Parts: sequence; structure tokens; C-alpha cells
Amino acid sequence: MKARAWMPALSLAGCSVRGLMGSVLLAGAGCLPAAYAADGVAAANVTSATADTSAFDALRQRWHTKLVGAPGMDRRAPEIQSLLASRSDAAQAWLAAMHVEADSTRLWDDIADFHNPKGLLASAAVTSNINRLRLMALAVATPGSPSYGDARLARAVVAGLDWFERTLYRQGRPAYGNWWDWQIGAPLHLLDALCLMDAYVPDNLRQRALAAVRWYAPDPRYRTRHDGSLDPRNVETGANLLDKALAAILDGMLGKDGARITAGRDAIGPALDLTTQGDGFYRDHSFIQHGYVPYTGSYGAVALADYARLVYLLSGSAWPLTDPRASRIVLWAREAYAPWIVDGATPDAVRGRRMSSREQGDHMVGRGMMSSLAVIADAAPPDDAAQLRAMIKGWMARDRTFGANYLAGADGVGITNVPLYELGRLKAIAADPSIPAAAEAPGARLFPAMDRAILRGPGFAAVLSLTSPRTSSFEFGNGENTKGWWSGMGVLNLYDADQSQYGHEYWATVDSQRLPGITTDHSAGGRPADWKQYPNPETWVGGAGDGKVATLGMAFSLRGVTGSGLHGRKSWFFLGDRILALGSGIGGGQGEAETIVDNRRVSQQATLLVDGVALQNGNQKKARWAWLADARTGSRIGYVFPGGVPLQAARMERRGSWRDINDQQSAAEVSAHYQSLAIPHGAPDYAYLLLPVADQQTTRAAAANPGVRIDSNDEQAAAAEDVRRHAWFANLWRAGTVKRDGRPYLASSGPAAVVVTSSGGKLRLTVADPTQQQAMLEIRLLRSPGKLLSASPGVTLLESGPELQLRFDTAGAAGAGFDAEFDQAFRE
Repeated sequence: MKARAWMPALSLAGCSVRGLMGSVLLAGAGCLPAAYAADGVAAANVTSATADTSAFDALRQRWHTKLVGAPGMDRRAPEIQSLLASRSDAAQAWLAAMHVEADSTRLWDDIADFHNPKGLLASAAVTSNINRLRLMALAVATPGSPSYGDARLARAVVAGLDWFERTLYRQGRPAYGNWWDWQIGAPLHLLDALCLMDAYVPDNLRQRALAAVRWYAPDPRYRTRHDGSLDPRNVETGANLLDKALAAILDGMLGKDGARITAGRDAIGPALDLTTQGDGFYRDHSFIQHGYVPYTGSYGAVALADYARLVYLLSGSAWPLTDPRASRIVLWAREAYAPWIVDGATPDAVRGRRMSSREQGDHMVGRGMMSSLAVIADAAPPDDAAQLRAMIKGWMARDRTFGANYLAGADGVGITNVPLYELGRLKAIAADPSIPAAAEAPGARLFPAMDRAILRGPGFAAVLSLTSPRTSSFEFGNGENTKGWWSGMGVLNLYDADQSQYGHEYWATVDSQRLPGITTDHSAGGRPADWKQYPNPETWVGGAGDGKVATLGMAFSLRGVTGSGLHGRKSWFFLGDRILALGSGIGGGQGEAETIVDNRRVSQQATLLVDGVALQNGNQKKARWAWLADARTGSRIGYVFPGGVPLQAARMERRGSWRDINDQQSAAEVSAHYQSLAIPHGAPDYAYLLLPVADQQTTRAAAANPGVRIDSNDEQAAAAEDVRRHAWFANLWRAGTVKRDGRPYLASSGPAAVVVTSSGGKLRLTVADPTQQQAMLEIRLLRSPGKLLSASPGVTLLESGPELQLRFDTAGAAGAGFDAEFDQAFRE
């Protein structure tokens, strides 16, 4: 047994604790909040407490409530009991493994890498140590926890905090490794632990710890060098700025420094602005971090949590959010975040390198984002609050990945990624009969600033990931996302009844050079470079849409990604309930190129039919349709190949480990089965129609009568019509004329994305500049649709009559579409 000689006696802020292994007497005011005495949970060894009405203590009490949950919540509910028990068990296990010798050089053997400070993992161990102490503090301070008020555990936490400050995180001690650990990760965990243990922590320790925070992160607006000096040229942005601002506020709160709180609050201003380049939110509600990576579901999720925490903490305080730009928080909740939650999942397309972490799966991240939205809803205007809560309730109701009880956790472990306070808010929404469960709103949403698009249809969503000179195909850093090369090269992820399709072991086992939707020569550049941009140098990347349907396109070259000479043009027409994919000009690769129609993780019960014949592995010289169904998951997908194509089918078991794609993950081998469909490129073009949720009969019928007509698929344009909906789509790769149903129909002065829809006696023309480089576009309709009724700002009617000419002022539009509506729906 280890010698328990560590700090044999200590008076902890009015709570006398004598001996880690001996008897304990907690006495005096303020040991634990009295508000929880009415919670139905006995406050162990607490006889009284007096509420402090000072502004600082009121703020601290509010943050304490945020950490441990609201006093009135039902802590006897099974899911909460499970969460509290799992936290307590972990805390007690860590206590048992904790080094408490007086001369100890570490707290735990498994996170002691900080002794060799020459790499990123060493600094990560600093954050891991204080996070473990924070979680132990949560077990002590949370009413209802089996470890609530456990003085032995409390003493160990305080002693651990003292060791942490003396050994690792001390004013004047140089940082090393990853700056984030010292300026965001460690201070936020430390400040939480100090708040949770406020009744136990001696003032001297508190002041030393706060001094360390201020040394490593003195000004939230700027990055700090390893020697503690500010780097005024390294300005913080986005989620990093919000994290550091929150740390400054919490530091000021605990140190009773109003100026520090004010500085933290006022620092968030740039994170409330719109941006046109670099990090942050764009006018189209895209979110970029690290300059060129779509990150709504990772750094953006952190920003969302920070917004929620800041709104919660400062509302009604002596330091309220008075910046009028703060109203954008609710707007972004509705328009930037909600579109990226699909039946409870946050698509990997907006999660960057985080998709390489098993514990940060799409549904786990989605649940975390929903918990932040629930807090923001509490401070939102009534109509916005009602809309957010209805969406949250709908997502919870439809998400089956956590079992029968969405809030009960998974695999027998309590819910782990939702704080107790937010869990209470989600439970309240689920239980409120006045809140309807909103369905997924159908339609197409384009986010041109981050080269992403999403289509929601009946029973499915499809997410498209593109890359351009503006964005990177993927990001690699901290040893994360080693095989991400193809992630932005036209990946089309389909979300349907198989809600776990991209969860579990998908990213550890999928062939990363054969992702669904891409045209690939299987090239990759070895181990990527840290934080390097891997862009597509071609500028034609984007699309246009009217909110219901859309066209997307990407001229691509792999020169800036894998170094291969593979190039071509790809188009996707979002038809509402279907997707038509076209490709042309494909060539120049390092090896045999193929377009991956799909590559699905399947169960042993999956069935693939090609032209009505069961097929798992093999080639079909001229396939006209295929149908993939998985009886276990309920997934059904139809594929139609107009005119017939050579098709390769492959069913295989793939093995790998999460360590293969992330240096910090487990090396344990995992496996999964996949069914792929691919079109080999003996020819430079392709066409296929994707039918989500289709049954076999619907797929067979669509092969005979697809309901679409392909008008063009060449170096001039990709164009097609959905004859069922009277909707016509065109991606003009260059200036010129494109035909509709065999006759010249539309001419453009430059590259353009165009959608023409007819409904209710009106024709609507939507035009965008996908290059985001043209000052203007002139579009001539060679068959006039009639009188112009309305148009977006920036649209000018130049000529009317048998032909109609419009000018679109696209300068500064950043890929956004322009609309013009006419009074006569023209259709051949």
C-alpha cells in the first residue's frame, strides 16, 4: 500500500479536514451550497450556508449551478443517477490510483508524459491532469453523487490542485508543446475545479492558481509565447477567442476582479462579427477555423458552447452582454448550427479532423450541440426559443442511436458529453407537452464560404463536401486525421434509416481513398504536414439553389492535395427527393481512376441487386440500376445509370484501428463490412441517379423512366432537367450557350451556376458565380419567360422581348445566389 504522507493536515476554507485516511469534520459556512438541501438530497456534513449577495459571489454561485445542475432538478431520475454514479466511480478509481507521497513527481502513472516536455503529447498531459482533478471535484460537489461531500476525495482534489500549481502550471514557468493546453485547456479546467472546490481551497492556493492563469493567458485577445509574453501579431479568433474570454471572466469572478471580467466580456466582440476571410462566421452562416477548414461541428460547437455559457453566466449579472451584436448568437443558433444537426447527428463534413476521434462521434457531438442550443433558447426571444426547442425535441425523438431513452447514455455508461445543467434543460424540453417535435425541414441549403451543401428529403439527408482555393480538402494536426486526403473531394454522405452508418468503427475501417461520391486514382501523399492547407486549385466550386432544389459543381485537380494530376468536372443536381450526379473531362491520374457511386458500411443482412440479380462482388458491363438494402438497419438506396455503365461491386471486411488515423487513439483492431459500387473510367464521363429510401420497385421503375433528361455533360456545361418538377439545372464551366431539350436556351458571359424552376404560373431564375471572382454576370434567356415580376438587389433587366437579358452584380456576393421571378412559367 502506498504511503499516505501527503499533506497530513490542512484547514480548508473553514472546513477542517484531519488526515486523508482519518476522521473528518466539516464545519463552518459555505462548505457546500445550501440551495441543494431542498433538492431531496442530503447535504453531507453541511449544517448551514449563507447566500452571498455580492456581485462576484452571485456570479460564482451561478457558475457553480451551471457545473453541478439546477437545485430543483430530479436527481433520482435513472439517467441522472447513472451519470452521477459513473462520475463517482471514476473519481474513486482515480483516487485509488493517485500518487499521494510527499515527494511524488506525478499524480497518475497513465498521464505522466509531461516529464519529457518536447512534444505536443507532453503538454496534453498537463491538460489531462487538471481535467481529471476537475472531474473528481465534480463528484465531490454535485448533489446526488455517491461521492457528494466525500471529505477524503475533497482533500485529495485540493492536494492535487496544490501539486498541479507547484509542479506543472505555475506563474513564471515556461510553457511547451501545444499552446492550447496552457492558454485554454488547462486554465478552463482549473477555473472550474476552483469554483467547484471554492469552499475547500485555501486562499493562498487560489491566488497562486489564478496568478498562473493570468501568466499563461493574460489577455484573451492575443496568443501568448512560451515565455509568457504576449504576441500582438497573433490575434485570437473564433472559438479560441471565446474560450480565452470565458477563462478571463471566470478568473475575474474567482479573483473578485471586475476589470478582468469586463476585459473578458469585451474581448468577445470580434467573435460576434461577420467575416469575409479567415476564421469565424460568414454571411451565408458558414463557420471556418484555422483559416480554411469548415468546422461548424467542432470548433464551431465549442464556440456554440461558449456562447451558451456566456449568455447564461452574464445575463442578469453586473456585467451583462450589452453589445448589440450579441443578437447574432440566436441567429447563428437557428441558421448556422441547426442545419448541421440531422436526426441528432452532426455530419462529419463540418467536423474536420475530429472525425478521427472515436469518442467524438457524430451523434455524440450532435447531442452536445443540442444541449448548448437548449441553454441559448432560454435567453432567446419567444418565437426563436419556441423554434429551437421544437427542433431539439424532434431531434431527440428521432435519434435511436442511444437506445430507448435518448438521455440515458450508451453501452451501460451514463450520458457523458452533456453537463448536468444542460441535461436538465433537455429533459425539460422532452417532458413538456406544449412543445411539438419539429420534423426535419425539407430543402437544399448551400454554404459557399465553406464549400458545403446539405439536402433534406423525405427520410434522408445528403451532405456534400467540396474543396476550392478557399478551403482545404482536409486538416491534419496533433497527429489527428492521418488519412483525410479525400475528405473534401466531392464526398457525398447519405444519412438515412441507418443512423449509425458513419459512427462506430466507420472512419477507422473505411477505405479512405474510396469515399462515396469521389472520383479517385487512389493517390495519397503519405503522412500529411501539420496544419497545411490542401486546396483544390480550380476556382469553379459552388452552386445555386432556391431553397428547395439546387445545383452544385466542382472543377477539380489533385495537384494541391495528393500531388496527382487527376482532374475533371463533377456536378450534383439536388432534385428534392433524388440526386443526379454527372462527371466529365476525367483524366490525368496516377493510376486507374474510378468514381465511387457509394461505399456503405453494411451488416451481414445487406442485399445488393444489380439489374435485378443478387451481386456482392463482380463486374457488370452495362448496368442500368442497382438496389442496396440492409434488413438490420432499414437502409434502402436505389441507383440508376442512364444509358448503362460498367459497374464494379465489392463486398469486403475491412480491418484497422483508430490509431491508424489518429496518433492519440487506441491501437486495438476493429473491423466492419462494406459494400461498394464504382464506375471505372475507361471513359472520361459518368452519370448516375441516387434514390434515397427507394424500394426495389421504385428503383426498377426509375431505370425505365428516370424522370430526368441530361441535356449536356461536356467541357462547356453540365445541364439536366427534372421533368417531374419542371426544374432545370446548369453548371456552365465557361462563357457560352447551353441547350435545353435540344434547343439553345441560356447563354452566360462567364462561369455560372443556374437553376430554373416553374410553378404556379411563374418562372424563377436563380444564378450564382461559383468562382466568387467575377464582378458581374450577364445571362441571356433565349426563350423569354414573360414579364419580370421581382428580382434580388443587384439584378438589372437589360433587354426584354423574344429574348431576355439580365445583369447580375456578383462582386462581393461570395457565391450567394440572385433570384429573378417572371409571370409566365415557360416549359416546352
